[in-house]
Amino acid sequence: MAESTDRSRSRWRCPACGTSLDPVPPDASGENRLACPDCGGQFRIRVRAGDAQTATFSGEVPAAQPPVEPPVVGGLDLFVRSWALRGIAAVYPIVNVAGAGLVFALGGFVPVGRGWLNDELAGWPDILRTLGGLHVAVVTKDPDADFGPVIARGDAPDLFIEVADVARKLGTRPPEQLRLAYLPCCGVVAAGRSRALLLGLPLLYVLTRVELRAVLAHEMAHLAGGDATSAARTSRFVHGLGQAVDSAPPSRSPLRVWARLCRGWSDRLHAPVNRGQEARADRVSAGIAGGDAAASALVKVAAVQPLFREVLDQYDPTDDESGAAGANLYSFFRRFWSRLPEPLLTSIRHTIIQNGHLESDPAHPALLDRLAAVQSYPARPAMDTDPAPASSVVGDLESLEQMLHNRLFALRRVEPSVFHRAGS
Repeated sequence: MAESTDRSRSRWRCPACGTSLDPVPPDASGENRLACPDCGGQFRIRVRAGDAQTATFSGEVPAAQPPVEPPVVGGLDLFVRSWALRGIAAVYPIVNVAGAGLVFALGGFVPVGRGWLNDELAGWPDILRTLGGLHVAVVTKDPDADFGPVIARGDAPDLFIEVADVARKLGTRPPEQLRLAYLPCCGVVAAGRSRALLLGLPLLYVLTRVELRAVLAHEMAHLAGGDATSAARTSRFVHGLGQAVDSAPPSRSPLRVWARLCRGWSDRLHAPVNRGQEARADRVSAGIAGGDAAASALVKVAAVQPLFREVLDQYDPTDDESGAAGANLYSFFRRFWSRLPEPLLTSIRHTIIQNGHLESDPAHPALLDRLAAVQSYPARPAMDTDPAPASSVVGDLESLEQMLHNRLFALRRVEPSVFHRAGS
């Protein structure tokens, strides 16, 4: 059994620098530990219950206890839960209409008539609210509310090649649109036969080409698995219904009872479905790009997000001392990231790993569990990996930075008035 455990240990790599971890003699507590010979980070081994020969990767655990997390489901359970959630989102407005008609006939016409005479009703949402129900909008009026500008093939030819290659390995067609995102995040949305992949521009500064491939494979696995077909709609429904129930005044209307029931059902389904889909996409990403690349990409994405938010809060284009004067947000962040010393970056990654079990994001499994899953996959041969920076997939990086900055900060142009001051 000891030989099997040693062989299991030799597979693990440091998520901060990618170096193979070496075993460390147990300390006074008797815990088995691994150490990185390059950066000095130490990690402990957590043995899965019921399988003494299989070890999973875990970072140094602080004294705080992790919160209770929703389960990660898969297979038939994931399929049933996801369709049940879609069914709730589809049935909710139908029952609202039928219930509103019944409440209206049983006396609800009195407050509705009063509101109509007082010009307090502007449409169906106001009528439903008067009858005690809650309207949830799942369709955004702004076509660019969830997306950034479209990336043309001439702007990023290598990016389109990478996407096409990943789509071929997944056995699916590439998305019809590639769009830039303002924040360091990625995502996919599909509506009917139209599908879009969203790529955060700040990620191009921190990832390598092979890590970018892992991120693309993760997101396109959602497309291949059908996860994104109605993900945006159901997510808007769950969040919108929760906000509506929390902010609405108390009511004993049957429509309010229906809203609270749907809110409870959807909350119980939403987190397990999202976590199951994310776990499946992680496995696909590790299978295509390699376990080490997928793990490194997970840690880097988790590390860059709080840094970018801090830079966004402190960004002042008129401040000469910070170096932001005359620079757009994204070029300023690119220079900021490139000047961070490597020891500080390594420390940030270790902190992210150490606190990975404390995450409370209902849409994603804990970072340590995700690292344990992807690092069980073998690394790709050196000839199949590309250490070049991910920014090399775009042609003119500066023009994309300026375009995204202009869309994020530009003010709406005021149209000149056709009226003139009297006497002019």
